[in-house]
Amino acid sequence: MNQFTLIYGCMFAGKSTRLIEFSQEFDDDPARKLAVKPLLDNRYAVHGVNSHNGLTIPCHRVGKPEEITSLIDDNVKAVFIDEIQFFDIQILSTVNYLLTMGLEVYGAGLDRDYLGRDFGHMPALKALARNRIQVHARCSVCGSKADHTFRVYDSDQLILVGHSDAYEARCARCWKEGEAAKAGSKG
Repeated sequence: MNQFTLIYGCMFAGKSTRLIEFSQEFDDDPARKLAVKPLLDNRYAVHGVNSHNGLTIPCHRVGKPEEITSLIDDNVKAVFIDEIQFFDIQILSTVNYLLTMGLEVYGAGLDRDYLGRDFGHMPALKALARNRIQVHARCSVCGSKADHTFRVYDSDQLILVGHSDAYEARCARCWKEGEAAKAGSKG
């Protein structure tokens, strides 16, 4: 039966790795699966869903969620969407449409932004998902379980694509301490 599986967590938690693993487990025939990511994600290989540990699968880059459906042909049975949090509100109707087409849909993304707020439409995507998989990283400060993304330098841009040069995984305590230190350095 078709279903939507959502993998979510902070930076460096293994979201893309899990998405790639689901793709590899789904079918050996690449024609039966479609992987996509937003245009703005240009880290690593541009035409690949890439994990921080080097795994990759080929993908299409799309500017809008509606473009995903134009990539579907009769062979495709599953769609894998990386960095799903970057898409606009249309991602909800696109995922629903893919499900009505009888496709399996897998998504991976940040559930919270660097300020600890819900990221984009992730709460609605969580509600839509039949399977929700929360993944965690290790705190870069204390080593405990991390579920926050800490931006290492000060910028007010909500969306700033980066990796270890810009972000760290942190537990709630170390994230709060880091944010307080950044706020203190402004004053």
